[in-house]
Amino acid sequence: MRPTSLHLSVLLILILASVPIPAQAQSGYVLFGGEKDPDNTLRYTLRNNRAKARSNQLDLEIKPHNVAISEVQLSYPYFFDNSFDLNSIQVINERTGETLPVEKMETEEVDAKERTLTIVMQTPIQADVPLRIRMQNFTNPRNSGLFKMQARYLGTEPNPLYRYAGSWYISFN
Repeated sequence: MRPTSLHLSVLLILILASVPIPAQAQSGYVLFGGEKDPDNTLRYTLRNNRAKARSNQLDLEIKPHNVAISEVQLSYPYFFDNSFDLNSIQVINERTGETLPVEKMETEEVDAKERTLTIVMQTPIQADVPLRIRMQNFTNPRNSGLFKMQARYLGTEPNPLYRYAGSWYISFN
């Protein structure tokens, strides 16, 4: 019996259906419990959104602001403890694709449920530059769910205060 094109098509579909294809999670719409101002919801890209996934990559986008930025601070829940590899975090100028030099990174435990990651830049980032914080070797939380991370930035004015940049609502399956 000679294989027909129908048999070959079915065989090809079965082969392709069995090959795992990595999913890429992206920020979407938050229906309940999100920001009052939708402009404060920031975009992110996650290579693998399965809980407990290791060696992942998380890209967090920060919209441009009208002041030069000397520090970026991320606050996150304790579910992300031991998720970040500080040596694999980059700050990228979205407009040029250039990796910006970082002076130091520090993590701090604010209280039992909240942590911060402070990224101090070597030279201030110019005003109106969109940023991407790329975290490679990122480990997803053990539990699935929707997790909130917030971004603040420190300007270069004489008496700088941290200003709210927005929030990411990151979903893990």
